[in-house]
Amino acid sequence: MDSDNRTGVRLADRAEDGAPGRGASTVWQYLLDDGLDPAGRIPVHAVRGSTPPGSGPGDSGPGDSGSTYRPNPRHGRPLPPSPAAPADAPAPGLPPLGAGRRPAGRALLSWLEDGRAPRLCRIAGSSGSGRTHLLTWLAAACPPDHPRPGRRVHALLDVEGLTVRSATARLADLLGLTAGEPADLLEALQDGVPRTVVVTDLDRAGGPRLPGTPERLARELLVPLLSVPWLLLIVEAAHGPAIDALAAAAPTGAVLDLDQPQWTDPAPYAAWCAGLTGHPVDPAATHPSPGLAQLAARTPGATPDPALPPADRAAALAAAWWRAVPAPERAALTALAAADGPLGTALWATLPGTDPAAVAAAADLLPPPPIADRWRLRPAALADLVAADGPPVDHAAMMWAVAGGIPVRADGGPDLAASDPERLALLVRHASAGDPGSPMLAEIDLLLHAEPAAVTAAFQYAEDAGLPPTPLAEAWRRAAPDRAATARPADRAAVLHAHLTGRHDAAAAHCADLARQADTRWRAVWQHAPAAGPCATAAGPCAAALGTGPLAGHLLLADGAGLHLADPATGRPLGPPEPLVEPHPRALAATPFGGALLLNASGALRPLTVRGAPALPPAGAPAAPVAVPTACTAVAGHEGVLVFGGPDGLVTCTGTATGAAHRPEHPLHEGPVTALAAAAADGGTLVASGGEDGRVWTWMPGRPPLPAPVDRRPWPVTAVGLAATPGGLLLAAAWSDGLLRLRRWGERHRGADLRLGAAVRTLAVTPDGLVVAALPGSVLALTLVG
Repeated sequence: MDSDNRTGVRLADRAEDGAPGRGASTVWQYLLDDGLDPAGRIPVHAVRGSTPPGSGPGDSGPGDSGSTYRPNPRHGRPLPPSPAAPADAPAPGLPPLGAGRRPAGRALLSWLEDGRAPRLCRIAGSSGSGRTHLLTWLAAACPPDHPRPGRRVHALLDVEGLTVRSATARLADLLGLTAGEPADLLEALQDGVPRTVVVTDLDRAGGPRLPGTPERLARELLVPLLSVPWLLLIVEAAHGPAIDALAAAAPTGAVLDLDQPQWTDPAPYAAWCAGLTGHPVDPAATHPSPGLAQLAARTPGATPDPALPPADRAAALAAAWWRAVPAPERAALTALAAADGPLGTALWATLPGTDPAAVAAAADLLPPPPIADRWRLRPAALADLVAADGPPVDHAAMMWAVAGGIPVRADGGPDLAASDPERLALLVRHASAGDPGSPMLAEIDLLLHAEPAAVTAAFQYAEDAGLPPTPLAEAWRRAAPDRAATARPADRAAVLHAHLTGRHDAAAAHCADLARQADTRWRAVWQHAPAAGPCATAAGPCAAALGTGPLAGHLLLADGAGLHLADPATGRPLGPPEPLVEPHPRALAATPFGGALLLNASGALRPLTVRGAPALPPAGAPAAPVAVPTACTAVAGHEGVLVFGGPDGLVTCTGTATGAAHRPEHPLHEGPVTALAAAAADGGTLVASGGEDGRVWTWMPGRPPLPAPVDRRPWPVTAVGLAATPGGLLLAAAWSDGLLRLRRWGERHRGADLRLGAAVRTLAVTPDGLVVAALPGSVLALTLVG
């Protein structure tokens, strides 16, 4: 494996605008301990802090008065070592790796475990060299729970057909996070958790209709990921603009080129070739490419020149293969090329110019697919040759042929719910290719039942064509449905309804009706977004809190425009906002004496005034000063109390009238407290807390905590909300993977688990039972149904 000499370029110098001091950075900047190679493996405890993109040179250090610098709570505190496996425990076996590729596999394992290696490894080689197969093997050999920490792959992301947004959403989902845009994912990855990400099929990102997507994905997602000190990245792609972008961003990265013969053991490769079905294969003529050998086994009389580079041998072999294909099978293979596969044989046989017999015969001529019955032309030389030899794609004819296979309802309409999502995705693809603004992109039922990645690509194609985004396209972007967690169309309908509320009444009502038919137990009531655009702007994300004291019965909303006083029943601001100077609120809490506290990203609490708040009489002022902790990670307010959480897992409840502080005898959480809420219950104050450990506890000052948390999941808690409602005590909790759980007290199997497309930042529950969830781009009010 090759690696250039490392130059020690600072991570902070990787911004496109140049070194710090010459303008705002376009990537996250990290302040490291002295003596570290920024291109190498950086221990989490060796990072002093970070500064997000867009920060000026004055926000880049701990001595700065700006609030964008984020100190690392783990600095100087190494993570405890993972428990070692018992001495007599057998070492986990490696899955088989065929085609003589054990040298390449061993090299990758060595790179993973080498603490001095660069953080990027590029898997190079021509199409057919087995890049994807090698990385699929690596992910299987190194699961996230591997007993050896150096052999863990946390995400295997296949980006074939994906856009930047859909790839971002899927990667976040695989990592137990949630994000719809690269900036959101980078924000979520600032948690200091070491991760290894593997990306395959970069060459096929976006598909033929979005040819620039591989380079865009590299520049907009993968290059920013390279700046995260505790993240390792393995990417496979052929030489081209995408790989050039990665190489420019990380010139010292390791490279494993599978076209080089030393990574393929000749004897096992020859034995593997002998086992291929079809025509005899000369191993010396195809070494070291398994894809060439598979194509040669399907080509009569194949004699590629071993002196040629693998890419040239592939082109010559593809031409010989295509010349030998009979005419009936040619039509079927041309149809497959036009469909932008991969496709199953049943759908393939319905395309123009095909029939089941021709498709079966054509499939016998192709190398076997990596996934059963998911056919596409490979290697790339063969796909390019067949596509170039066929007529221009008739998208209208393809649409009619595909639509003809959709089942019909009793009333004669198309039964999209009973159709194959793969078929509907193909329909969306060709409708969009024929017309970027196709009316089909307004057919909600079609979009809900098609494969989400095809819908996201169609909306991207329309955006790239210069068409203004429709409300449905904007709601789809916010809902980020390109995740396994929203696979059910009913769940997508419910989330789209939430993001369409107040934006497109007819579409929102239709989605709400579909969600009700599927017995979805929640619905959206209102949505708030600043008039100037999403909350996730340079001014910061959204936050919400219920008012107390003079502000009781009101809602506080912080967004890109400022701090609003709003009506909790409708979300409508009651007047102009109070400007905010804090760009990244982590939490917002109303104080019992008519103001508010904002916890910023650096962990500092800032007092705020609320425009439009009633004047506080002298008798209502706090009788005793409230001791504000110097290290604060969460805050909440209720009538007469303020609650603070700390990095040590402790929760402190302070009475504003007496200044008396109460806390549990022992920390409730292992690690920092990340969310707090408080409500009146049983003659006192009930506190709910969430932590980085994924646990949700409830506790009443003056009483011992419950013997166990009320909820726990393996992801950090991002928000909690609590209130006594007409239906009983309602607890809302959200985690970093995007799950929002609503439960009435004592209900174990009722309530609702939902995902809104982004991690919930803050939660507030009104006395009427309305759950107000602040997302990066908007604030949504939800209610339980039934």
